[in-house]
Amino acid sequence: MSKKISRKAIVAIVAVIAIIAVVGGSLAWFVTQTSKSQSFILSGIKTSAYVYFTNGKNNVDAEPYKDENGLYTLSLNKDDENYVGKLKVIVYRSGAVCRLRVKTAFEWQLADGSVSQFTTDVPYIFNAQWYDNRSEDYCVYYMGNDRSGKAADDTLYLINSFDESKFDISGVEDGTTVKALIEVDAVQTNRYPQLWNIEKLPWE
Repeated sequence: MSKKISRKAIVAIVAVIAIIAVVGGSLAWFVTQTSKSQSFILSGIKTSAYVYFTNGKNNVDAEPYKDENGLYTLSLNKDDENYVGKLKVIVYRSGAVCRLRVKTAFEWQLADGSVSQFTTDVPYIFNAQWYDNRSEDYCVYYMGNDRSGKAADDTLYLINSFDESKFDISGVEDGTTVKALIEVDAVQTNRYPQLWNIEKLPWE
């Protein structure tokens, strides 16, 4: 007589399949929200991100380079206005006490439309109050004061510069571009262990 599979076992199997799908798929699976026009509001916390490119004295809004999945297309050509090394992000935050991190995942998109695996090896140098934990979870964590201003938004600059000396694309096929996910994630200060599934903050 065949044994029945319990409901809990079925849920576990579905969860495993979902995880495999995310790991094996493209960055589109990770997209929840992120752009200058969208904001994340939960328990009195409000955050948003403005993504742009620096071109000399001019800033170029990255919105036109955002696809239907919420991913930004970055060029590997230094002369292009959306060159990967020109990327900048400003995070705005207001409301309740919170912890903040930004997911910055990247993938190579080949000329034929296929994509390679995700990479954390994009040599951005982050501003002093941010902790680069991308090698572990694709995230950059804000280490500053966890209380945002009640009267006005906090304005937090994520990327300081780009280290060209550590960015080797000599083996990359012609026509390759970069797809980037920039996602703001904020949680109540006392809930990050449960919601982020970490026992302590990465720099502690």
